[in-house]
Amino acid sequence: MKLGSCSVVGAIIGSQFKFTSAFAESDIKDLPDNFSGDIRTHCGLCVNKCGMIARVNNGTIRKLDPILDHPKSKGMLCAKGNAGIQTVYDPDRLKYPMIRVGKRGEGKWRRATWDEALTYIADKLTEIKEKYGPESVLFSSTEGFQEEYFTHFAEAFGSPNTVRHPTLCLASVNNAMFNTFGTVPHFDLKNSDYVIFAGSNRLESLLTPDTIDMIDGKAAGHYHVVLDPRFTVTASKANLWVPIKPGTDLAFALALIHMMIKENKYDKAFVEKYTHGFDKLAAHVKDYTPEWAAHETGIPVETIYKVGKDFMSSLPRSVFYSGRRGSWTENDTQFRRAIAIVNAISGAWDREGGVVPARKIGLGEMLIFPPDEPEAERIDNVKNEFPLANRRDGVYLTLREHALREDPYPLKAWMIYKQNPLQSVPNSQKTYEMMKKMELIVSIDIIPNDTAWESDVMLPEATYLERTDPLHSLAGLEPVVALRQKVIEPMYETRPNLDIMKDLAGKLDLGEYFDFDIDQWLDAQVEELPIDLDELKRRGFYSDDKGKIFGKTLKEGYRFRTKTGKIELFSERFAEKGYDPLPIYTKPKNIPSGSYILLTARCANYTHSSLQNNEWLMAVGMHSMAHVNPIAAKKHDIGMGETIILRSPYGEVELPVYITDRVHEDVICIPHGFGHTSKGLSLAYNKGARGSDLLGSYHDKITGNAAMHEDFVQIIPKRTLHTEKIQGDKRKTRVESGGITG
Repeated sequence: MKLGSCSVVGAIIGSQFKFTSAFAESDIKDLPDNFSGDIRTHCGLCVNKCGMIARVNNGTIRKLDPILDHPKSKGMLCAKGNAGIQTVYDPDRLKYPMIRVGKRGEGKWRRATWDEALTYIADKLTEIKEKYGPESVLFSSTEGFQEEYFTHFAEAFGSPNTVRHPTLCLASVNNAMFNTFGTVPHFDLKNSDYVIFAGSNRLESLLTPDTIDMIDGKAAGHYHVVLDPRFTVTASKANLWVPIKPGTDLAFALALIHMMIKENKYDKAFVEKYTHGFDKLAAHVKDYTPEWAAHETGIPVETIYKVGKDFMSSLPRSVFYSGRRGSWTENDTQFRRAIAIVNAISGAWDREGGVVPARKIGLGEMLIFPPDEPEAERIDNVKNEFPLANRRDGVYLTLREHALREDPYPLKAWMIYKQNPLQSVPNSQKTYEMMKKMELIVSIDIIPNDTAWESDVMLPEATYLERTDPLHSLAGLEPVVALRQKVIEPMYETRPNLDIMKDLAGKLDLGEYFDFDIDQWLDAQVEELPIDLDELKRRGFYSDDKGKIFGKTLKEGYRFRTKTGKIELFSERFAEKGYDPLPIYTKPKNIPSGSYILLTARCANYTHSSLQNNEWLMAVGMHSMAHVNPIAAKKHDIGMGETIILRSPYGEVELPVYITDRVHEDVICIPHGFGHTSKGLSLAYNKGARGSDLLGSYHDKITGNAAMHEDFVQIIPKRTLHTEKIQGDKRKTRVESGGITG
């Protein structure tokens, strides 16, 4: 089975394909008309950067198609990639710099020139810097080809306070893998005979090439097991779905390690030569039996034994897939460590069908004026509170706590690039509180998302189809250098982020740090490649054509990037910093009576909260409903489609019910990215529920990664609220008339 480039949106192109609405408020002279032909570039609508061809006619993008020989995207382009046209021609996109004239969130804006908007920002930043220091400005961003210019600006300005998306997503996975293998590996899913997926929903949360390789492997007869409280699309295509109790995945992993060691099914020669700490591991997992795991996970012990036996019989082409998003529980890094240990002792390391260190193609570097190290320490105190976390990425949730306490200093300005914290960061009420402390909030984006709607200035970035970005070297089993080149000129008054940063730096007397343009940057990068820039533009990407390479780390004399130079089953770095050097299971919190564990799901048609206003995707996409098990629905006497209130200690949301046995009876699941509060998004506004309104501030103990599966919600049928109000009003009347005393 292949996911074709027109799999979802093709059927609606005839009725939905529109260009005129995007130009309604624009002069016809604003339309670019000097581009025609087929231009190779890369998608910018999620983390995957799939290769694609833009079919352009007289300055208008008519179609987007995949690059067929692209090693990463394998000739595929998903629904999001196809619908990228609507990102350009969205009538709601940010077109001009806008300055707030009403109260924050009121939606009153005035159009400004670029010079006026950047002068306004520069004056406010200068004032704040002089009064509070450069460290009082926070810089938030999400990954992207031009993000490095944003973080470079932060360094030039002198602020240590950058916070990035990994602290809301994959920080715990990366940390666990790196502190085991000394690198973050990739999985050869196309050639893995047996794969265990724990909550990794690769058919809805797409990741290339893993999603495509997984499909090819399944078509070739490989066996897939999915541990997940939800019967996801990935689970529906697997050989075995195991509805595990949320928060107990580590118990299953430890039991698998126990079985491999007890039954002598681990790779003894590999373990002896390449790993550190096996004897300690063996003693550690002695009591983590399948019977114990069955009690913890709710999985029948027979199923645990079957999965373990089948996994061991397929070695070394068996892998336990680590996933990408690890923002689950407070013990998530240790769970991912256990996954790494399974893969290490199996002997699957650096072998076909196994777990393979990523390769990367080197690029030349632009020599630029280096900023000085910031004088102040980070406000989130990562160095002391999370010594093994990536300091540049920061820790969102504890940063917010320090900011609210103004400890050790206040944050007074917030610069935001390509991010929507009100949607992406748990506990939106605390984010609102932090925003109230800011004297300046600036959002650089392509749409007026929830956070931009609450800002003081919105700056319109050109979309990925309207700008040329720096080259990026994409690591993987088959590494790629990706070129994203503009296919049409920027519409309206939008600008690439580099141009925005250059002009703002100039107004702050920081121009020396941006003494280059994109062409000079590309010329410097391409110097290390065997092809020139013209050839790269023609092809759209560069690959060394070496294919997958196995065994490099197994050669004599190779030293892993760990303290011992070996794969660390027993982590010396963890021990040194006071963390458990071997994964220790922690029971999940008891579910309060009448409550349910809240899970948030990703949807294949959307990237987090950024594409719900896309007309094509909204026409065919999943909308926001609360997925409830029939047992829970019966308990609360609610029917399919009925509106309910979900209430947590942090807020409440309202949405309809979808009753299904595809979720665990202890679980309520809602899709992520809905419930937009920005009235600037005409299609997405007020559709569904925003998960961040319900989530608390739980985080992983080692990385600070947000823990989004630690919260409980209660179900309240909306119809009962009316009855309760009437009864309350009657009670109030009786009290006032003296009918009730005491």
